[in-house]
Amino acid sequence: MKPKITVLTCVYNGMPFLKEAIDSILSQTYSNFVYLIIDDASTDINVVKLIESYDDSRINFVRNKSNLGVSKTFNKALKLIQTPYVVRLDQDDISLPERIEKQIKYLENNKNIDVLCSWEHVINSDGKIIGSWKRSLDNYGSFLGCILIKICPVWHPSLAFKTKAMIDIGGFNVEYTRAEDFEVTARLAVNRYNAVVLNEFHLHQRQHDKSQSVEFSNEMEEFSRRAHQDVIEKFSSNENVKLLGEFLRLEDVQSNIKLTKVNFIMVSEALNSLIINITIQQRLTSIELASLKKIIYRRVGLGIKYANILIRLPSFFFCPIYYLLSPLKLRFLRVIFSKIYRYYLKIMYIFK
Repeated sequence: MKPKITVLTCVYNGMPFLKEAIDSILSQTYSNFVYLIIDDASTDINVVKLIESYDDSRINFVRNKSNLGVSKTFNKALKLIQTPYVVRLDQDDISLPERIEKQIKYLENNKNIDVLCSWEHVINSDGKIIGSWKRSLDNYGSFLGCILIKICPVWHPSLAFKTKAMIDIGGFNVEYTRAEDFEVTARLAVNRYNAVVLNEFHLHQRQHDKSQSVEFSNEMEEFSRRAHQDVIEKFSSNENVKLLGEFLRLEDVQSNIKLTKVNFIMVSEALNSLIINITIQQRLTSIELASLKKIIYRRVGLGIKYANILIRLPSFFFCPIYYLLSPLKLRFLRVIFSKIYRYYLKIMYIFK
């Protein structure tokens, strides 16, 4: 039977974890797949030796003549893949035995889903479980809602997707190096593709000092912030769209932006306009809209939701009540009170 699935692993100097990654795919309960491994011109000769040592007809080994980087290598893979589904595996992670079987079964049985991931155990360099990632997505509203608060709703280490969906949106954007995962997920959401998180552990995601998320954390943050702002501006032409982006990323509590009634009203109006525009443009159902709002207000708090009430309060009550209704922003208020308390102690010490 012709394979329906391609497993994709892009490799660049993947030692010493590469063997575990490859072995975890070749020992899957579901065996009818193509395993596309692309080496992005690794400088470690042991990488090629390891891959070529496997005698398995499912492996299609491709070597880049020069280093292309993650985005271009991924897009190259999309041109080579001829199956309707793709399962992604990074070079340092481990797929659990039933991952492919369960992920592909779900995609085939749920035609409205284009992208999915699974819960992930986090392991260290020694393979010891040190944590886990769990999340659920109710519907398209929660998928897009996560993007609006700059959270990637699906984890790419355990990603599986319809090949056509990824090709239709153009694959990875090379202008967002280090933040490719968030940016491409954002485009999937903006283009009305749907996603789900399977509530089962299908992957051991490895964290170590040389992983991309550690080595290039600053670049990832910069480009993911830019990709997030692109999404906000896609759905809003409000003059305060930049302020709204900072608000949804919670950057307003860390910047020099003062919480005044004027700023509060501007953000409130911009957010309401954004939600209305999204509802219309994306044709959200009432259930999807409720899920989208739930994600947003859980992140930024209920203070902004009840803006019409809060702005009527005297300024003395406005800030405390706003922060009490916004738990994540309350941390900022604690910092302020902590500073005031330290100044108070200093004054008391002086006049003691």
